[in-house]
Amino acid sequence: MSLPTSTGTTRTSAPSPPKRPRVEPEPRRVRGLGGVWIMLRRELATKLWTSAFALSTALFALLAFAVPLLSGENDDPPTLAHTDATSALATTAAGLDDQLTLKETASGSDGRTLLSNGEADAVLVPGEGDREGFRVLVEDSLDQQLATTLRSALRDQALRQAAAENGVDADALARDLRTASLSVVTTGEKIDMTGVLTGLSFAAGALLIILLWGIPLATDVMQEKASRVVEILLTSVRPWQLLAGKVVAITLIGLVQLIVILGSAIAGIALGGQLPDLDGTSAGVVAVGAVCLVFSIVTCGTLMAGLAARVERQEDLNSALQPAMAATLLPMAAAFYLVFDSTDSRLLDAASMAPVFNMFVLPPRLAIESVPIWQLTTSFAVALLTVAAAFWIAGRIYSGSVLRSGGSVPLHEAVRNR
Repeated sequence: MSLPTSTGTTRTSAPSPPKRPRVEPEPRRVRGLGGVWIMLRRELATKLWTSAFALSTALFALLAFAVPLLSGENDDPPTLAHTDATSALATTAAGLDDQLTLKETASGSDGRTLLSNGEADAVLVPGEGDREGFRVLVEDSLDQQLATTLRSALRDQALRQAAAENGVDADALARDLRTASLSVVTTGEKIDMTGVLTGLSFAAGALLIILLWGIPLATDVMQEKASRVVEILLTSVRPWQLLAGKVVAITLIGLVQLIVILGSAIAGIALGGQLPDLDGTSAGVVAVGAVCLVFSIVTCGTLMAGLAARVERQEDLNSALQPAMAATLLPMAAAFYLVFDSTDSRLLDAASMAPVFNMFVLPPRLAIESVPIWQLTTSFAVALLTVAAAFWIAGRIYSGSVLRSGGSVPLHEAVRNR
């Protein structure tokens, strides 16, 4: 606008910075869960039902299937080749180790051929020249278990030979040696390590989903704010519906991807012959871990989406998400520390009922000790309240930030303004 001055000239005032239009609530907006369903379908259509998601999930599943299957091939029982001169010692070794497979060869040179072809792990041959004893031919290194078995067999053979030379019944001596055994008795409470690792795997799965889908969710929120797409969306739904639909969508997408990858990994482990047996304790850990997994994803994903609405630039996003990342990494680190180093302390009990921490600590704790019913119900109640509190806080931040421009919105202003 031009203003007259005392000299007769006109002065042009500086243009005011552009302001975003205020999006007022409209009666035509979808109310209740209907708006959440609309946003959920939109997010699933753009992220789940895509070729990129199918391809990435298939690649992850193939990798999860192949790694345990290929690693299981190296756990085959060892094969020991031997000549006629070393058959007695080889037979003694096989008697000490039921997993050991014997293969007779005509000579040491034939045994070397078996080694080079991968048909034997070691070849037992007599000592070279005037040297007494035996030699073990290997391609690279001798398996430690096989080395221990051969040394035990050699001592057993030498003991039998000495007993025969001194008129001692070798069979009676062997029976006496078998009865003179050492038994290790654990006085502490036995820990179901399979259950502990199963419980911790849910914490790792939550972290994986949050990294794979929580950060892209935050990026989408930031980009929708910067491009002003969110203003169009808010003409049809309310802010809390938009936020809830996005969080539920990434939770479902992450769980689908995790289930497919986990199923492929279990199939690979089963085909590799390494699948452990899940007893009753582990089954309880799986049930509680699945519930805690959903709670942790929803809690951390909600916080990430709300905090991301404060910024408009990619370089500001990392600092804005630090509180949400801390809410994920600190409880997970505490779970690993408490489970392995502080199982007898009260910290484990307190952490399994503390907000956010309980979602990561409770599943492995169930494998370590019996959890009272009141502590279990308290932990679930705290988890539900934590999810509700996270959604309330993130909703206020989202509503007070997503329509504001001009840089990063301070956290206290985002919570105060709606």
